[in-house]
Amino acid sequence: MKKKSEFSSKKVSELKIKSKKKSKKVIQPKKNNDFFGNQEIKQDLQSFYNTEAKKYAETRKKFWHEEKSILDVITPLFTTPSASPLPLTGEKNLPLCEERGTACGGEVVKKIRVLEFWCGSGRFASLLNQQFPWQFDYVWIDLSDELLSYARKDNPNLTFIQWDITKLITTFEQESFDLIVWTSSFQHIPSVKERSFLIKNFYRLLNYDGVVLMTNRSLSKRFTKKNWKIVLESRILSWLKFDRWSARDLMVPRTDNKWKVYERFYHFFSLKELERLAIFSGLTIKTNTYINENGEFTDDEKVSRSSLFVAEKNPIMDQ
Repeated sequence: MKKKSEFSSKKVSELKIKSKKKSKKVIQPKKNNDFFGNQEIKQDLQSFYNTEAKKYAETRKKFWHEEKSILDVITPLFTTPSASPLPLTGEKNLPLCEERGTACGGEVVKKIRVLEFWCGSGRFASLLNQQFPWQFDYVWIDLSDELLSYARKDNPNLTFIQWDITKLITTFEQESFDLIVWTSSFQHIPSVKERSFLIKNFYRLLNYDGVVLMTNRSLSKRFTKKNWKIVLESRILSWLKFDRWSARDLMVPRTDNKWKVYERFYHFFSLKELERLAIFSGLTIKTNTYINENGEFTDDEKVSRSSLFVAEKNPIMDQ
């Protein structure tokens, strides 16, 4: 009879199995063990984005319908009214408002710490470099080393890490970031348990008044019409495996340039579900809405293209 495995974020306990003769056999833990049982899904995503990295890097340089909304969220993090500039590390006596970006027009420009998960080809990194050069410290992480090669090329001043964030997140110190970002990527986290684990850690990692920003693909009428078969299959699967699968969990097929078909996991968040995640984590919601293809806010998921979720760590408001 098998004993239940005991896992911790630091080390996997040895599994002891009794044989019919009641002798004990010790099985060593596997390397890179996936605590949430989602390794196969993540490996498929990694393989697909490695193969299609060039295509996706070029596509994401085109119109970004969420860009204005994202800038509206993050710009206040970089500025705060003050009489004197905040000290920043680096060379002294550099011109203000230029290379260092310290004090401009009566405002002080803060240097903030940013953590972006599954950053892909570095679209958000490029946006920060364009809008707030020299004003941030950074950690950028993705599964795909091929996508990261494009991120490094476009942003040579930044450092990018190829890793599974679920295995890395507990290594960061408490209250060490001002902004945590997922753009079109939290939707690929395959289970409720793993998503809950991550968002709890977001709260731990944020400084007070720090912000979590997410965009995720929405289950629009246009998408449902185009992919009605997999939407129907997912609903049927949710009835059969109601405790392990949601009707909003979809395996979306995509063919690469060699005609190999990959099934990429997507979870299509409802606004209500995002609200529950915020309550669970202790975060205070600032924005929770859908965005249409013109970049405008809407409450109607059917005409939307994605969702925008912004939450803040503010213990006083949470009480």
